Amino acid sequence: MKVYLCLAAAVGGWFYLRHRLRTWKAVRDARRAIDAGKAAKSREAARRALTQRLHALLPDTAVSRLFGWTPERRIRPTVRVARRGPFGRYERIDPAQHILVVGFTGSGKSSTLRVLAAWAFASPRWSLEAWDGKWGASVRAYRGKCPVLDTMDAIEARLRDLVTRELPARALMAEPPHLAIVMDESRLLNELSSAALRDLVTVIQTGRELGVHLWFGLQDPKTDSVPSEIRDQFSAKLVHQLQTEEAARVALKELVSAGWSPHRLMRSGQMLIWTPVRAMSAPRVVYGLWLSAGRLAALERKGPYAAPEFARPVVLVKASARPPVRTEGAGQAGARTPGRTADALTGRQREALMALDVADRPLGAADLARELGIERNRAHDVLTQLRRRGLVAQAADGFTIPLDRQAEKD
Repeated sequence: MKVYLCLAAAVGGWFYLRHRLRTWKAVRDARRAIDAGKAAKSREAARRALTQRLHALLPDTAVSRLFGWTPERRIRPTVRVARRGPFGRYERIDPAQHILVVGFTGSGKSSTLRVLAAWAFASPRWSLEAWDGKWGASVRAYRGKCPVLDTMDAIEARLRDLVTRELPARALMAEPPHLAIVMDESRLLNELSSAALRDLVTVIQTGRELGVHLWFGLQDPKTDSVPSEIRDQFSAKLVHQLQTEEAARVALKELVSAGWSPHRLMRSGQMLIWTPVRAMSAPRVVYGLWLSAGRLAALERKGPYAAPEFARPVVLVKASARPPVRTEGAGQAGARTPGRTADALTGRQREALMALDVADRPLGAADLARELGIERNRAHDVLTQLRRRGLVAQAADGFTIPLDRQAEKD
């Protein structure tokens, strides 16, 4: 009996030791995989340029100041959209082409489109249109400078007009003027009717040689969000930070395997610029120029094109903070004490008012400093001066333009 018990104990011990050995090997392999992943990440981080690592560590205010957009002294045929570093040279692209700007929300995609629009506003032979089927929320800064189409019916009617009237008329011109169409909402393609989508395909396939160019913003690159007959027509792609490798492959296809990896960018504002010429070289991380919506709204258009219904001047009028003073004259009512007008405002105060006007929420001093690229104390001084003039009101979560002032401005 003792022999059988000893034999059973030996067999049980052998199975237990085998189980422990297998568990130890599994834990060892898992630890090795983790260590290999950490080593690969550290090697990848070490291969990144020093400027890219420093850019990821800078605060937002410093980035907006170092890489802020500034107007050029003379208009060139190419537009600068990024820099190679805080003191590096500018990266330029040809605006006379279909341009795709990709990046998730907050990656700097809309700022890049605003930089392109600012160049078009300063060019005498360029006109601009902004399309947004969501009541104009994403193109609010373009109002007053170019036609803004904020309904799907208006966008579809404009596409039909382009195909049936404007493109044939441009074909008869020796040098047709340039028209850029800014679309910062990729969901427009999913809401267009089948006939309007065919018109858009016709515009993008035949419009470039006739001077019509599409500047398209895409925040969710999927195979079903943009049809292939449209996606393949973009000859320039400005790819900001993406979240997944799948999204990167939709935007850049097989180039991801060659090192074009926007999903590995370290911070918003970093991007990759793809053109047919650059595709043959190694990818270079550049840093997009920052242009806030408020500053774009404050720019003056220098080109000749502006539809009358979109070209009404915006005049900001400040009424007196005191109540109306009424006199007991003979049949004459008292008049309101005259106030200061927008002509007495400084340029910084006008930019602050424009930023508050296009913002979808009240802005604090830190938000305004980030929008204008200035120090926080200077932004606070500007808001205090505007509040004393009665042009802005202070809410619980920041400053905003009062409703009565917005009515006077309209």
